[in-house]
Amino acid sequence: MNNLIVDGCNPSNWDSPTVYAHMIEGGVAAANATTAIWEGLQSSIDVLSGWHRRFREEADTVLQVRTTDDIRKAAETGRAGVILGWQNISPIENDLERLEVFRVLGIRIVQIAYNVRNLVANGCYEPNDDGLSTFGLRAVEKLNEMGMLIDLSHVGDRSSRDAIEASERPVAFTHIGLREYSDHPRNKPAELIRACVERGGVVGANAFPSFLPGKWDADLEEYLDSLERLVEVAGVANVGIASDFCEGRDMPFWDYLRRIHGTTATVPPEVPDPNPRIKGLAGSHELPRIAEGLSARGYADDDIAAVMGGNWLRLFDEVWT
Repeated sequence: MNNLIVDGCNPSNWDSPTVYAHMIEGGVAAANATTAIWEGLQSSIDVLSGWHRRFREEADTVLQVRTTDDIRKAAETGRAGVILGWQNISPIENDLERLEVFRVLGIRIVQIAYNVRNLVANGCYEPNDDGLSTFGLRAVEKLNEMGMLIDLSHVGDRSSRDAIEASERPVAFTHIGLREYSDHPRNKPAELIRACVERGGVVGANAFPSFLPGKWDADLEEYLDSLERLVEVAGVANVGIASDFCEGRDMPFWDYLRRIHGTTATVPPEVPDPNPRIKGLAGSHELPRIAEGLSARGYADDDIAAVMGGNWLRLFDEVWT
């Protein structure tokens, strides 16, 4: 089975050549690569400088994705297509006009909050979600203007609803599960998922194990169950895949993730190893096993192609123009 594969979210260590090798081995044409979580303006610029050097020096392996044609080109040439994305809007600090610069540098996917409250919205772990701020409403407007996809995966429920309703373009939950299937703050309720897809959005079925019922014992079959539950709610034309892999990461990375705004210490990370993954998906090289599993469950080839990458392409085509 030969599908064009797009990974809705991959926060791996992108300095590791193994990550690209696994993408190429698995036929993953593109991944939404996390390039900012808590970074501010200067540190994010430094990160992107490194990326652009990599795109130049390793052009035979890595291709920057600015358009869906770039994703198709990566697939045709056997390279790893990288979509530069943020899991937090923190790099702009308090100035929306900086999105102009980051658009030119290639940022195409922007999550508006990561777990906790910022100037724009509330994260999914905040005890109270007051929805989008005035600044947040302007941020949605500016992201629409820039043709940047709005991601709501780590965003609180009310803030997500506000963003869906305020956005003139479709938005995404790039890496989530259905909360009614697995009750976790990082998963989204059916009513929010329906609101997202009714406006043309896409939801990425998250393979991170702790968001599945079996948690660290979750396997590929359980992930496929989770994906199917999303299909039941959103429809097969609106569901993609999202590995949430952390290939090449170390435990200090997790300590950094768990700090509030990257600085204030919280509880230690509760992960069994630096790259938590479900049994049956060891890395990007094994993502085609999802297609094989869907085929075994009776999915038609066209529907499998849509879930593996086609639905993401449709959304990117609409938003990035």
